[in-house]
Amino acid sequence: MKSGALFLLVSLLSLSANESLIQRLAFVSCHKEKRKSQALAMIARWEPDVFIWMGDNIYGDSEDISVLRAKYELVSNKANYLKIQEHATILGTWDDHDYGANDIGKEFAPKEESQQAFLDFLGVATDSPRRLREGVYHFEDFGPPEQQVRVILLDTRYHRDAIDSDGSILGEAQWTWLAEALRNSSASVNILVSSIQVLPTEHRFEKWANFPAERTRLFALLAEEDVPPVLLLSGDRHLAEISLDTTSCGYPLYELTSSSLNSSFGGDPDEVNRLRLGENFGRNNFGTLTFDWRGGFPKVLAEIRDEKGKIQLKLPLKLVK
Repeated sequence: MKSGALFLLVSLLSLSANESLIQRLAFVSCHKEKRKSQALAMIARWEPDVFIWMGDNIYGDSEDISVLRAKYELVSNKANYLKIQEHATILGTWDDHDYGANDIGKEFAPKEESQQAFLDFLGVATDSPRRLREGVYHFEDFGPPEQQVRVILLDTRYHRDAIDSDGSILGEAQWTWLAEALRNSSASVNILVSSIQVLPTEHRFEKWANFPAERTRLFALLAEEDVPPVLLLSGDRHLAEISLDTTSCGYPLYELTSSSLNSSFGGDPDEVNRLRLGENFGRNNFGTLTFDWRGGFPKVLAEIRDEKGKIQLKLPLKLVK
């Protein structure tokens, strides 16, 4: 099948067409379903247009899908999450704990059933083509022509080989889909969501750097002339930080990490990340993007806010090659 025809097919699985202008976007990860979350209340008050779950949206950690479903139900019934849904389009991908087990990949036995439970949580229609896909990767476009944002969500679990195998994170079908989603984008802003961090390499936790060949492949794709610049969002780490790589793909590549929503470990202010801008923030947090569309190309402001809504990290972004 030719590349264009293949992309037409997979685009039908993306169901992307929302012409509402994005001005506010919130992104979160690492949410323990039984704990209260002051951050959710602050997000509800902020009234984002788009809300992104980036993984560990529950701590399911079970092969019993009824356990996962019960925990998703707890989140779905939280008053502040219901308020968020009144204003925002909800998007999401998963990480290990909501997928089913700590640090697990393609070997997780009930992954097909787990996927259906996750799509139910997101409110994806039962007859959606996304129900037939192997994995939860997905993209959606927002905004009218010339003021469009494309949000691309990766699945770093369903097809992932063993850690440090230098095998695959995404699997070939997802790689093909990602390449076409980027090459065919006409959006002014392209956001790429990975549950695990892409840029940082020094820490001992899960990261793209555990799969050097995949990381190199991603940078090569992002460096292609016909691929627009992207902004990376990630979670997982129970800390927040902003990283910048100026050498790997030919333009300033930013990564905003926001974690966790209500399960902070306190963080390690001395953790090494040679690509970090400023300090990290180790307490409960959520991330926000604000888009100013006046004057043509949008001005994008990235912020990390604590659970009371106070800005802890802040950076205006230049998303150009």
